[in-house]
Amino acid sequence: MEILNSFELQYDIIDSDVIINTDYYHAKAEQFSQVFKDLDFLGWYTTGNTANETDLKVHQQMCHINESPVLLKLNPIAGRSNELPINMYESVIDVEDGKTRMLFIELPFTLATEEAERIGVDHVAKISSTGIVEGSASEHLLSIYNSIKMLHSRVKIIMEYTKAVQRGELQSNHEIMRDILSLTQRLPVMTTEMFKGDFFNLPLQSNNVTVVLYFIKILSGS
Repeated sequence: MEILNSFELQYDIIDSDVIINTDYYHAKAEQFSQVFKDLDFLGWYTTGNTANETDLKVHQQMCHINESPVLLKLNPIAGRSNELPINMYESVIDVEDGKTRMLFIELPFTLATEEAERIGVDHVAKISSTGIVEGSASEHLLSIYNSIKMLHSRVKIIMEYTKAVQRGELQSNHEIMRDILSLTQRLPVMTTEMFKGDFFNLPLQSNNVTVVLYFIKILSGS
């Protein structure tokens, strides 16, 4: 099992219980399946310390989507430790006093990272240990590189979807197509002479800001 992507879910609080908006999940899952055809629903994630009773109630709702979902729990306020503040669980059914109940058991996991992510983590680790920002130029370039990489990946996903619609492999979704049209109208066509002249005549710092702004536009439409 490999976790590759995720999205947030909408929920309501009813009588102190977290109730997942399943209609929102199914709509979001349908959009994901059109782009990531080979990916399946594996489970859900939340923040906090170890798994608790509230997590168990949410997990029971997730079992209606997947019979054996996993729970990934991240602790954003964990203290300094040699271990990652991440725990993964699966559920089991236990029988006690003739009654069945669901329990969490912890699962081992391996965290896989790309080269760009490892560079960023190493850089942050050095700053955290020394309290001094070393190599401000490399830090700046890394942030620009990651922004461009994310921009490229988002544009590639959009292109793959539109090509699949053209080939008849996917049914056209009017809502998605309207969002794509809105994005293309806001982003410039990079092959035009006007864009080349305006972009390459700008100072380097302005170019960097422009790239980041394009990236924000992609995110706002995703």
